[in-house]
Amino acid sequence: MAEANTFNNLVREAFISPLRSVLIIDDQYPTWEEIFNSKIAGEDNSRQIEARSKSKKWQESVIASEVMKLIKEFRSQNPGFIIDIHDGVSSSSTEKTAGSETPGQLADHLHQSDLLILDYNLEGAETGTGGDIARKILSSVLDNQHFNLVVVHTSEELDKAMYESLRALMRSRTSLYDAECIAQINILDDIITEKENADEFDRGLIEEKLDMASYIQARHPDGGQEKAISDFMQGRGAYASLAEWSNELSLIGSQKKCFFHWAMRTFEKKYLADFTENPPKDLSWNVSDACKWLRTSRGFACFVKKGPENLLAELEHALVDWKPTPSRLLSAKYRDEISRIGAEVEDASLKNKYALAKFYETILKPGKEGLPHEQLQLLRHYNLKDHVSRQSEMLSFLVEENVADFGKKIFSVDEETGFTFKDHYRVNLDNDADNKKAISQYNRYVCCLPSRMDVLGKVNTEQLDSGHVFKLDDTWWVCATPACDLQPGQSTIAFKKGNDVSLRPFTAIRLQKVTNPNELTAHHINSGSYCYVEYDGNILGLGIKSPKEDSSTPAIQKVEWRTFVAQQGAVIQDGKLSLLELQLELDGLKIKSEKKEVEVIAKLRYEYALNYIQRVGVSVSRIGLGYVSPSL
Repeated sequence: MAEANTFNNLVREAFISPLRSVLIIDDQYPTWEEIFNSKIAGEDNSRQIEARSKSKKWQESVIASEVMKLIKEFRSQNPGFIIDIHDGVSSSSTEKTAGSETPGQLADHLHQSDLLILDYNLEGAETGTGGDIARKILSSVLDNQHFNLVVVHTSEELDKAMYESLRALMRSRTSLYDAECIAQINILDDIITEKENADEFDRGLIEEKLDMASYIQARHPDGGQEKAISDFMQGRGAYASLAEWSNELSLIGSQKKCFFHWAMRTFEKKYLADFTENPPKDLSWNVSDACKWLRTSRGFACFVKKGPENLLAELEHALVDWKPTPSRLLSAKYRDEISRIGAEVEDASLKNKYALAKFYETILKPGKEGLPHEQLQLLRHYNLKDHVSRQSEMLSFLVEENVADFGKKIFSVDEETGFTFKDHYRVNLDNDADNKKAISQYNRYVCCLPSRMDVLGKVNTEQLDSGHVFKLDDTWWVCATPACDLQPGQSTIAFKKGNDVSLRPFTAIRLQKVTNPNELTAHHINSGSYCYVEYDGNILGLGIKSPKEDSSTPAIQKVEWRTFVAQQGAVIQDGKLSLLELQLELDGLKIKSEKKEVEVIAKLRYEYALNYIQRVGVSVSRIGLGYVSPSL
């Protein structure tokens, strides 16, 4: 009988079913070395390994049963998981011990396993370090570039393990206060000190008035602080006791609100060593009796008590509680499809050996003979990027049907449950402001390639290309020269470069900035004259005319275009491009030019870049000038 479509099933198909391997990190579990070493006789038997093995709790029947249960659970999957057990973790995050790895080194190759089961107290309860190594591993895993799934498996109290892990992944609240807030807190602290000197107040009671659960709740990224301050000011909920305490100081207005920040600072002083200065991106979490999980942009971890629980069921339960968006489900399914049938698809994409032999020839000989070595290297890089782009497109083309079918399942389940999945985005499109913001960001997503800075955290060197949008002083431009004419070794009939072969002439169209994209109507954006870019955290509309001019004279298709000369092979370095701005003014017998450095803001997708290239052709066309207007 076919399995009913439910959200749980969608989550299982996207995240659980693709799992093929698991790595268990537990210092009390046996490793392969210990198992085989126990059967080796004579001088080849390692006494060190034997001693380590005998000191572990897996030698006890209860723990051995626990290990066996875990292994059975993972082996019973279809297909059964590949299982490995690891315990050789150094107690230092920077130093390596013989035969073991630091937490950071371990995290670097964890992508070889699909799932990590992490014992929280690796160093043993007797050390008193309370999960320090596990937190370092967790931080390293969640900073890894691969999306990782982690189950923190522990005998410790779950809330405590969760709070300690969260502190290890966030900056202190104190470090986030601005100078004005700190100044106000310090003034209030002086007032409190005077009260204490008069035995009218005792800051030592802070942990009776604010507990860790309330502190963590106030740090939640989804409006945690705003709600906490609101509850505190109204003396309700988890902050009622704190509010009552503040009344002893007879504070009014902004002073009372400042007391909340003072309390947060005072409370976290005891834990300042736990926080990090390099938090992972997009940290979020849920701490409830039913479920405890945290996630970042690079991983997801749930916390499970050691016992009879089915770990995969617990992981699925936590993933369902997270409520991944339909977009996230589709993305996970896409990764699974590439992984599942990637080799077959790759083989199909590589069948045309003649075409691919020709491709490799373009790598061996990327340009004409006589080009400088640097330009040949640049051309080779450019050819390789083109090849990767075509291969990626081919792979996507071959798996997109399966992913689209999964998308239909998502819609079907959403339909049966009353279309609730849109709430997973936590964006209220019925709210006018949210809807306008969503429209701007969606339009930017449609027309622009993603920023490498956003994805990789760094800006790579790249060649100027058609569709690059750049800012020259206070003016905006889009490169409208075909990519092939910007590559090294290409000659331009209208431009003689002289001795400097690194110069690249190109045409750019001037764009008018629309600060408020909401001014743009359907008439504007469907005219093909506009694009959207992100600049300084805001979405800007850029059009070949201003919206007002576009409405009053809609038939005018001509654009303002200009020729620039890019220097240094038209290479964009750290988002900057050096160019010569030509001026039609003779300097002796030479055309004047001014050297400028422009800021490259975005790159349009190919079809949008092509639209601007065509606009140049329309502008230089003289068709229509011979017509006679009926109004004359």
